[in-house]
Amino acid sequence: MRSTSSDSKAERLLIVGWDGADWDVLDPLMRDGYMPTLDEITRTGFRSELASTIPSHSWAAWSSFLTGMNPGRHGVYDFVEVDPKEPQRRIPISSGSIKSPTFLDSLAAAGRETRIANVPVTYPPFPVRGRLISGIAIPPGAGFVYPPEWATELDRRAPFPTNGMEWTAFEERPAELIAEAEAIEAQRTESFLAMLEGDWSVATCVNLLPDRLQHPFSRYLIKSHPQYQRLAGTELAESLRKAYGSLDHHLARLRSAAGRNVTTIVMSDHGFRAVTRRVNPNALLVELGFQSMLRGAGMKTALLKSTVGRALSRTRMGHLAKRKVRAPSVIDWSRTVAYQSGTGFGVSVNLSGREPGGIVPRRDYDRIREEIRDALLSYRDRETGTSPVRAVWSREELYQGPSTHLAPDLVIEWNELWDYKDVGGLSMRVDWPSGDHRREGILAAAGGRTVHGSVEMHDIADVAATALAFCGISPSGLDGRPIPEIAGDTGTVQVIPHAPARGSAALGGDDEDSIVEHLRGLGYVE
Repeated sequence: MRSTSSDSKAERLLIVGWDGADWDVLDPLMRDGYMPTLDEITRTGFRSELASTIPSHSWAAWSSFLTGMNPGRHGVYDFVEVDPKEPQRRIPISSGSIKSPTFLDSLAAAGRETRIANVPVTYPPFPVRGRLISGIAIPPGAGFVYPPEWATELDRRAPFPTNGMEWTAFEERPAELIAEAEAIEAQRTESFLAMLEGDWSVATCVNLLPDRLQHPFSRYLIKSHPQYQRLAGTELAESLRKAYGSLDHHLARLRSAAGRNVTTIVMSDHGFRAVTRRVNPNALLVELGFQSMLRGAGMKTALLKSTVGRALSRTRMGHLAKRKVRAPSVIDWSRTVAYQSGTGFGVSVNLSGREPGGIVPRRDYDRIREEIRDALLSYRDRETGTSPVRAVWSREELYQGPSTHLAPDLVIEWNELWDYKDVGGLSMRVDWPSGDHRREGILAAAGGRTVHGSVEMHDIADVAATALAFCGISPSGLDGRPIPEIAGDTGTVQVIPHAPARGSAALGGDDEDSIVEHLRGLGYVE
């Protein structure tokens, strides 16, 4: 029988992350009795919204959660980044991509034990004072646990299932996706409970079920989707509601294991909104006259991104070819003013002296960037007459710090009911997916020091600062600020030297391929 820490008298902070959770989905479920644990937390403690990063990409948002800093300081904006050894190549983001120390480093420096499991951007695993289970996109056979010697015990007692829930492959088998999500979260909860044993001060456990089900099934879950009223009463919708009920049950078990004196935070890295149409950012830039494609580019792109092309790329010869030969560009750089530089959200000027084939003189940079912004905001879809673009930001408007130069020149926020896809025509109607990220996530807390009442909206970077303040450690130097309704008055504040950004093992070529394949299965890259 597993021993728990329910008799611990020590004050603890338990952070339960529900990737993609949104009050528009959860409120009806609490009202109808599917989520009694979350309902109790919101009634006895507080609830609010938690602002994500812009863009509300999980990799950028969870990196801000870990560091308490904006992307301009931690350097993670996307699912991929420029290969420093080969600038024309893109490689997957890893834990080594985070250029700032995390709150785990600060807790370790202060002698505090931590537990952290399944947080994105924590692979490869890195040293912590405690235990860590890396999250998201784990290559087959790779080690993903710290300390490595604890991996054997975890595998014996409660094996942690990696990856899974690749929703793009389940369009013809929706019930199987829901069953897989429930099974994986149940197994992972057993791993979380094993990890939570022993003495610790702060623990984080992340569930991915909301994100993985809301991408394909938002039309069953979000009232603003035009098909919601027709689909909400179906058998599939009921199975989705029960899946969220199982997630609520897991939350109750984690709270119980954490002990009587636990302060519990439930939060998400971003929220969700309904989607009915998609726009192709590359085709949009071509339509607006900023990007030119080589002759035959459409056929070449279709082949490379087809099922056959992807299957060939996974063969031994395909892997060898990718090591030795760059994929041929489909963009005519000699006639391109701007290009897509972030997955579905970023646009950069083809600047002379910065880009290998740059044609825009530096003196024209500001003018061209404003022309691109104005054109994107002014565009109207021919079929619907609506604008796909909600807002366009310059990177200086969003980010501050030494890594701001890594961001795209412009960052797009897509409009209500719009999403993006990098292949196909200019725009198209979609049912799968039927949801995508929005900035407004969830924040709720109860127990321990939590103050009951209404709380203003906070930023995801505030959670790291709150974890430090909860333990009596100064969060100075972070962008985030402590949430007083959670951290309370800790009295004496311990000031520790700022830890250097810790490195981690570089990804190998085969690891890069398997990570990209998983991201593709989640619809994040093409």
